[in-house]
Amino acid sequence: MFKQLQRDEVKYTSNYMRIWNEVATLVLFAITFLVILKNAFNWIYGVIGIFLLGILLMLGIRLYKRIRDKNPNA
Repeated sequence: MFKQLQRDEVKYTSNYMRIWNEVATLVLFAITFLVILKNAFNWIYGVIGIFLLGILLMLGIRLYKRIRDKNPNA
């Protein structure tokens, strides 16, 4: 993917790239949560928290896309 973008071969949409970026954010949050709070909470709460964060990120991406589509000049 990196080499394709260096050659100006853009095969991915901006929405795909935004989701790819947020997946990395979700993984970073999961690792940080695991390292810092591994003994403080039950693992079920951690898994539920990761899923909720993922859902919130996806809703935020959709909301941002709607706002951008309504006002393309901003």
